[in-house]
Formats: sequence, structure tokens, C-alpha cells
Amino acid sequence: MAAVANLISIVGGYVARLFLARLLVILVALAALMVMADLLANSDEIIETTQDVAWSLSRYTVLRLPAILAQVIPVSVLLASLTLLAGLARHSELTAIFGAGLSHFRVILMLMPATLSIAVAQFIIEDQAVPPASARLRAWGVGDYKVLVAGAPHHTTWIRQGANLVRIGRVEAARDEIFDVTIFHRDSEGQLIEKVEARSAAYDDGNWTLREIVRTDPDTGASTNVARLTWPGAIESAVLHSLSVHPRELPWTEVKQLAEKSGYGNQPTYLYEIWIQKRIARPIGTVLMVFLAVASVQRMHPRRPAGLMLAAGIGIGFVYWIFDELVVTIGEAGLLPSVLAAWTAPFVLGAIANALILRQDGR
Repeated sequence: MAAVANLISIVGGYVARLFLARLLVILVALAALMVMADLLANSDEIIETTQDVAWSLSRYTVLRLPAILAQVIPVSVLLASLTLLAGLARHSELTAIFGAGLSHFRVILMLMPATLSIAVAQFIIEDQAVPPASARLRAWGVGDYKVLVAGAPHHTTWIRQGANLVRIGRVEAARDEIFDVTIFHRDSEGQLIEKVEARSAAYDDGNWTLREIVRTDPDTGASTNVARLTWPGAIESAVLHSLSVHPRELPWTEVKQLAEKSGYGNQPTYLYEIWIQKRIARPIGTVLMVFLAVASVQRMHPRRPAGLMLAAGIGIGFVYWIFDELVVTIGEAGLLPSVLAAWTAPFVLGAIANALILRQDGR
């Protein structure tokens, strides 16, 4: 028994080292490829925004890198697993491992410590690195974030404050300012009793100070101009900024906070509920990539070209990504429950991989 345990420990360490080495190479290569493609697509816009071209291109690369890493980690894990197992099969090491009585699930367990570490790193990148980087890119307004420049007409923020409704045209989070504010004061029955329009507002000491205000009585149509007015009980500046961006670009704690404060409006509660779960489901999907790779062991032939395995891995990763995005989009449209929208893709992937492994081990 001790000899078997010792064998598993030695083989496990050997396999894990090979896996991590391949993963590092593939991850760097894929990330560099995507960064170069992104720079080629958006370099003209970046250059137009500054005179220091080298600094701007470097800054854009650094800001885009967290989101790119989060995208390529799952497929990198799949490719690393496939190339590892293909290499072991080519040198008959895989045959020796199974000949020693180790099952497919035992091979998966050998790779689990390294894979779980990568999954945790993916969660941290998506939760802590992507949100601030995305916020800076939105403020910069280049590339895919050009349409998200503060002040875009379609980026209006709505808030429900008790019986009142608030419309905000633009949020400047860096300066704690908002612009084009309209407050619709309503009575308990929902009837409009006053409309307050402010050109801008500044946040200080827990309150918003409205500026250049026009107060209108809807019954008489009479208007009154006011220079400044305190907006009592207004939403916190940080939460207001969170309402103006998609939940995928927010930290998990903020998404959870917004889901619990459904009275703020602007986005349906189920959207935040989807991304509370999706933030956890994505790393788990990465872990399941190892299951899928091990499930493909029976199709690995010593003479099969490595390029074919890489192509198959990229194809599988692309299909999974498309399916995952499709299910999430359907869920965001309110056509699927939050749990199904977040977990359908990982569940299907895990079910297929486990069915294949059980079939092989059962032979």
C-alpha cells in the first residue's frame, strides 16, 4: 500500500510539473496573440488620443491584459492538458500509468492541485483586476470601450428612490459628479407631484448637491430656478457608479450588493444574480477542462500529430465559449432562470466528460 502511495506521489508530481510548464507556455502564447490582434484593431484610435504613442500603446496593453487572461485561461488549461496527455501517450508513459492500475480519475486528481490554483487565479483576475482596468478603459474611451464613454445617450442610469424615480444622463465616478439629473417626485399613489431637473451634482460628505436646478409643478406648469439644492437620502457615489456598468465588470461583492438592493432599479435583479453565480461558475468550467482532456485519452494515438490535438482543443474551447455566452445571453434577456444561465455550460461539459471517463474505466 505504501509503495502504491509512493508511486502515485512520484507520478503525480512529475505529471503536475509537465502540466504547469505547458500551461505557462500556451497561456503566454495565446495572451500575446490576442494582445497583438487587439492592438492591431485599435491602434489607430489609441494613437489619435495622445502624442506619446509608445506610452499609450503600453498602457492599453496593460489595461487589456487582465480581461484577455481571463478569456484564455480556460482554453489554455484544455490545451495544456491535451498536449500533456498526448506527450505521455507518445512516449508510452500513459500506458505505463494505466498499467500500474491508476484510473482516469486518479490522473485527474494528480492534476487537481495545479488546476485549482489556476482556477483561483482566474477568479482573482476576473474579480479584482478586470473591474479597475475596465473602468480606466471606459474613461479613456478607446477600442471596444469607445461606445461606453461616459455620457453616451444609451448609458442613462435609472434609480428608484422610495416612491421617486431618478434619471441620470452621465456618471463621472473619478470626480464624484453626475450630470443631467432629473428627479420625479411622486406621492404614495405614484402620481407625479414635482419634477426637479439639475444640470449637474457633486458628492460630498455623504450627500449630493444639485446645481443649476429647475423645479417644475406638473399641475400648473410653473417653473422655479434654484442655484443649489441638497439631494437628501441619495444613493452612495460608489454604488451609483456600479449601476452604470455591466455586472461582468464589477467585483463579486458589489454585484452581490446590487442584487440585494433591488430597489435601485436600472438593471433587473436577475442580471446581478446571474453574475453572482457566473463569477464562480467560470473557474469551475476551467477545472472541468481537465476532465474533458482526460476523457479524450482513448483517442490519443502515439503517432497522432500534436498540431491536430491543438486544433481540436481550440475548437472544443471555442464551441464551449460560444455555448456559454449564448446561454448567459438568454438568461440576461430573462428567458432562463439565473441558476440555469450561470451553470448550464459547466454542467453539460462536466456531464459529457464524466460519462466518457466512466465508460472508459468501465471497460
